[in-house]
Amino acid sequence: MKFVIILFLFIVTIKTQAQRDSIFDQGTYRTFIIHLPSDYNESNEYPLVFNLHGLGSNAIQQQLYSQFDAVADEEDLIVVYADAINNNWDLFGNTDVNFLSLLVDTLKERYSINECLFSTGMSQGGFLSYKLACELPQPISAIAVVTGNMLESLQSSCTGVGEVSVLHFHGTADQVVNYNGSFGVSPVEESVQWWASENNCNASPTITSLPDIDQSDGSTVEQYQYNECDDESEVVLYKITNGGHTWPGAFPVPSLGNTNQDIDASELIGEFFTSHCQASTDIADITPHNKIFIYPNPAQHSFKVESLQKTDFELIIYNALGKIIYYDPDIHEAIQINCQDWGKGFYFIQISSEIDRQTLYKIVITE
Repeated sequence: MKFVIILFLFIVTIKTQAQRDSIFDQGTYRTFIIHLPSDYNESNEYPLVFNLHGLGSNAIQQQLYSQFDAVADEEDLIVVYADAINNNWDLFGNTDVNFLSLLVDTLKERYSINECLFSTGMSQGGFLSYKLACELPQPISAIAVVTGNMLESLQSSCTGVGEVSVLHFHGTADQVVNYNGSFGVSPVEESVQWWASENNCNASPTITSLPDIDQSDGSTVEQYQYNECDDESEVVLYKITNGGHTWPGAFPVPSLGNTNQDIDASELIGEFFTSHCQASTDIADITPHNKIFIYPNPAQHSFKVESLQKTDFELIIYNALGKIIYYDPDIHEAIQINCQDWGKGFYFIQISSEIDRQTLYKIVITE
């Protein structure tokens, strides 16, 4: 009984921060949930993110499962959870492309939205995200796909869309959308390579084995990073060995296989989208919460840590095992850090200042 009460309060809390709405399109009312950042201000402009559910699911379930609202608050994103007709997205026709195109235009009339448009989705919602990257009239800046894939027929028709950054998460033990492909669907690695070729990236990815932080989740992660793509685009695959048809970092659903806890897909997606938003002319507009900008991230040989408020700060860097590998107690506004001897993987940066007493950030070193 206590669990039911807690779950009810949790859902009520989400609903108070979001709004269910609808628009009339193609003869029917289409419903969606819109979540505004916690400090939404009409004087600022925000990127727009579609977060699309899987087959048989719906908007509220995707909102609860992906836990993306907290990421949207942190990264200052407007996120929309749309409902498919009969819980089934139209992957072969134009019904949902037209609906979501109209929804973009409608939301721009109602809210303060810039030109950065993103789509992420689970399973069939991931398939639709690939379709939107190819067919949505408004240009997509980047997509992030979790347990979805790209139809081979879409690859044949997807031309002239420009550079779209792609982030893909997929488990090798996915029993719903097979990692090795199926009829009409290429193997995941071939789909990702297709996008790398479209973006004119290096033909061979940099492969990094990520730390097995949670050894109880039955899975491990490798990152495939395609570098030197045109127009500063990126193509990245998180291959989850023995992972199921699940959202990394989410609460486990045993019937769908292992849920990896070494990475948090929602956090990585939010960071990925923010890094590919070029609409802002002021870097402070992109990261207004934490007031610390760390770039590039992922990094190779070096990266910069900068206080956007021009304050002094203390910096401690830990490796994935919690060992301190770098410490500077008194940094004046910014520092360039050489990381070429650290090794590939995740590292954690702790910042302390008069403004942010103690805040933890994450950086990925790829070489």
